[in-house]
Order: sequence, then C-alpha cells, then structure tokens
Amino acid sequence: MASSPPFLEMVADATGRFSRGWVSWLTQMCTYIVSNYQHGTTAERPTTGLWIGRRYFDDTLGKPVYVKTISPIVWVDGVGTVS
Repeated sequence: MASSPPFLEMVADATGRFSRGWVSWLTQMCTYIVSNYQHGTTAERPTTGLWIGRRYFDDTLGKPVYVKTISPIVWVDGVGTVS
C-alpha cells in the first residue's frame, strides 16, 4: 500500500520538475488505483505487487477476490472463502 505523501518536501523545483519523493508517492498511488480496476481469469491473477486486501476481479468466478496472505499467496472472496 502507498506510504504517506512527503508533505515536508517541495512538490517541484524552480524548473517545474517533481521531487523524487513526490514522484515515488504518486507512482505508488497510481499503482494502487489501477489495481482496483484490474481483472482477468483465475490463471491471470497477479503474483507481484501484492498487499493484504488487494482486490482483483476474477472473470472466471464472476466476483472480486482479495489477497489474504502473501507468502504463500492466498486469495479469498468477500466472505472469506478461499477462491
């Protein structure tokens, strides 16, 4: 999951370039947002960039599943059934 925004860091320098801290945070936020819309078959479930609670819509099952554990990767549906 994304870290806190780097509020103590300037957003951009005098040339308009974003600081490294803000670029890093914005990249994490984009990854998080995109992951909420990711979908595909059971076989296509992601295996990297996972965190507890990460959502994936499983087209094979016709429902969203969520990461319960990362090592090993366990996906569960909304009521906690391993899917």
